[in-house]
Amino acid sequence: MNIRCFSLLVVLTILLLVSSSASAVLDYKDTEIVSADTVIDDDLLIYGDNVDIRGTVLGDVMAFGESVRISGNVTGDVMACGGKVTISGIMGDDVRIGAIEVVIEGNVGDDVFVGATTVEVSEEAYIGGDMVFGSGRMDVWGEVAGNIEGRAGDVVLAGPVGGNVELEVGNINVLSTARINGTIEYTSPRKVTIPPSTVIQEVSFTRQEPTGIFNIPETISIFIGWLIRFVYLLIIALLVLVLLPDHVEAVARNIPENPILNLAMGFALVVIGFVGSVVFMVTVIGIPIGLILLFATLFALYAARLYFGLWLGRLIFSRLGKESKPWMDMVLGVLVLFILTSLPWVGGLIYMVVTFMVIGVIFSTMRGSAKA
Repeated sequence: MNIRCFSLLVVLTILLLVSSSASAVLDYKDTEIVSADTVIDDDLLIYGDNVDIRGTVLGDVMAFGESVRISGNVTGDVMACGGKVTISGIMGDDVRIGAIEVVIEGNVGDDVFVGATTVEVSEEAYIGGDMVFGSGRMDVWGEVAGNIEGRAGDVVLAGPVGGNVELEVGNINVLSTARINGTIEYTSPRKVTIPPSTVIQEVSFTRQEPTGIFNIPETISIFIGWLIRFVYLLIIALLVLVLLPDHVEAVARNIPENPILNLAMGFALVVIGFVGSVVFMVTVIGIPIGLILLFATLFALYAARLYFGLWLGRLIFSRLGKESKPWMDMVLGVLVLFILTSLPWVGGLIYMVVTFMVIGVIFSTMRGSAKA
């Protein structure tokens, strides 16, 4: 069992044993349905193999699942991750999606940000802001009131666009039903014929020699693998924030204090954890203790980023002068940190420094609480 699976198992086990008081969080089920007559006057965090939100959410929605469908009304932002994500209701604000397949057939009040293998904006869809995407294939049949910007292997534009279109594509197909009120700027290996009168302003083409990047399955696999790892970490982070809010807050507050000391202490604790687990497992009677110590050390190495994520997200929002909620701090901070730790060369160093330092902070915080 790898550390991601073990970490998720630990958190879900805690969730089954501990009764959460947060009305905005639903327990895990194979199929999670919010019925059409349900009104949730709060933010909603929901996850399951199959998620179906048919009711009204007076707040933001975060949904995770193999299949996610939102056919109800959401007044705030929507963040959804899964195998297939379908938006067919009325979304009041921004929509952010990471999935293998995305279908948008409802109304979105503001911007849409999508990373997926295939994306379809149906004829019934309306997007009130900009659409930014990265995908293997993108079909836009509905209306986008703002700009369209993105990168894909194949793009079909067949509906009205209120602003400009800027694309980097393997191939673009502009149908006669399209109407772009702004400009089209596209970079592609080949120039295509665009029907007259479909583009109100100018068309700009930049030739790019084909590199094959759009047709390499490994490119999509890398992205999906990155996305899955991020979703695992984010789910764990949000669940721990719900289950242990005081503990997470206390650790996050102490992160800026004594960073060098906590870094050294965290490194020492990790070494002690691994060495201690081996020592205990040498004897038969000590195997259970050794396994617990080993799993605890591995979990700490994996999950330490969530504490730092809360602190980092809060710092970013405060510097921007924006008000935020703890879960918003967590999502932003974990995303930024995950990107930083994924960078070549320096990513590993950032990961080690953050992890060891936070482990030291956790130990210092728990020791301070015990003395109090």
